[in-house]
Amino acid sequence: MRFSFLVLCCWAPVAGAIEPLTIPLVQQQSLHISNTGTPQAALTCTQQARARPKPPARDADASEIPAADAVSQALQNDTDAYATGVAPVIKPPTSMLPGPNGWRIAVWGDSHMAAAFFSEQMARKLVPPGALLQSRFIHAGVGHAGVRGLVRQACLEGAWSREMAHAHADAAAAPGPGMTSLMAQGPGASLGLDLRDAQGLPQHTRLKILYHGDGSDNIRLAIRVDNGPETEVQLDTQPGPHALSLRVDQAVSTLQMRLVSGRWRFQGIEWPEASTQAPYQLDLFAYPGATMAAWVRSDLAYLASWFAQPRYDLALIAFGTNEGNDPQFNPKAYRELLSQAVGRFRQVFPQTPCVLIGPGDRGIRVAKSKNKAHPKNRPTGPADTPHQHAKTAPQTPPPNLLKYARLHAQIGRIQAEVAALQGCAAWPMQSAMGGMGSAYLWARKSPPWVAPDLIHFTPAGYRELANRFMADFGLTTP
Repeated sequence: MRFSFLVLCCWAPVAGAIEPLTIPLVQQQSLHISNTGTPQAALTCTQQARARPKPPARDADASEIPAADAVSQALQNDTDAYATGVAPVIKPPTSMLPGPNGWRIAVWGDSHMAAAFFSEQMARKLVPPGALLQSRFIHAGVGHAGVRGLVRQACLEGAWSREMAHAHADAAAAPGPGMTSLMAQGPGASLGLDLRDAQGLPQHTRLKILYHGDGSDNIRLAIRVDNGPETEVQLDTQPGPHALSLRVDQAVSTLQMRLVSGRWRFQGIEWPEASTQAPYQLDLFAYPGATMAAWVRSDLAYLASWFAQPRYDLALIAFGTNEGNDPQFNPKAYRELLSQAVGRFRQVFPQTPCVLIGPGDRGIRVAKSKNKAHPKNRPTGPADTPHQHAKTAPQTPPPNLLKYARLHAQIGRIQAEVAALQGCAAWPMQSAMGGMGSAYLWARKSPPWVAPDLIHFTPAGYRELANRFMADFGLTTP
């Protein structure tokens, strides 16, 4: 069995030394499918693959946003609120983006970035009118709830499972470009993708299907382009990263892949044309629930194999919300993990300007009062005496309205410290919102900028955050 490798020496900021990465070359296999005369496909999802049961609906009347005076009082009473302060914005010494000839931006992150409203607003503001913007990669998070902007539609049928490098050892050992994988567990599992652009027009005649070779010899895939017939192909599966290069006669609208035999780890889609034809390129590698631990646990050489030239002009690394949700959160351990993760990012992208984006402010909902009647409307009588009130059950202690706000402030400050040491910029989303307690203010705007869960944002809120980010860093249309 023959292996090919690329040896790359990268700067490792954590160790302060040059460390070689022996990067396996992506093994290439080619397939041509003629789709001349094939009518444009209409992708119809008939089954969701192992859909998780929906959690019971929350009683909308059971909780509410805390009153403004309660939030104000919590800020005044919390001894850490003002001592904590706000995390500083760490700006680069020069502009992060090149001149008018184009740029390439990559975004890694959790659900905030997976929603894509932030990156879409950046693209709307930073791409000149009439210029072409494309993505080079579609990662394996397609079809997952909360992942937007990758394809127009994704249909999964049969036995599939999702694996993320931050939580699954197998996904970390063979990470796709988004550090996510879709695992087809057996014959019959199929994935359909509507690959047309936002205007519903097909654009590409070439694409690469990215997958992991596990050394088995029985992985067969049936591929259908648009409404054409299926074409079966025996996949090359020597261990390591692989790309099945697909060429069609006319631009593809829909792509459907069905596993005929074996088990298959799908890593994503790559558009090779995007690297040469689109002056503006934005790749979104974000997934709900993701943490920075994916950069620590992933096989770094394997991950680097997907990112040959050209390199990115800017990388946004937006994590922290899920780390702050850990009941065992430890600032010292988080600082160590973050330092290691950013150092490993730097080994793959030694020259790429990077920005650590911290989590936004977060609030908590409180139980609604069961009796909001004015005291004068209550019946009075002999039993309505101070002695009678003294016998009532003790009240539940008030909720800690700033519990997560303090954690996010800690995370933002740690990110600023690590960014300064690792040669990155830092942008604390919480500070940009106005600091601790701002989630409650944003939730009361009309229309609201924070979602009812007081964690995520509305589309308008994400767009506002993107505008503030671009203003803070002086990013404008060339």
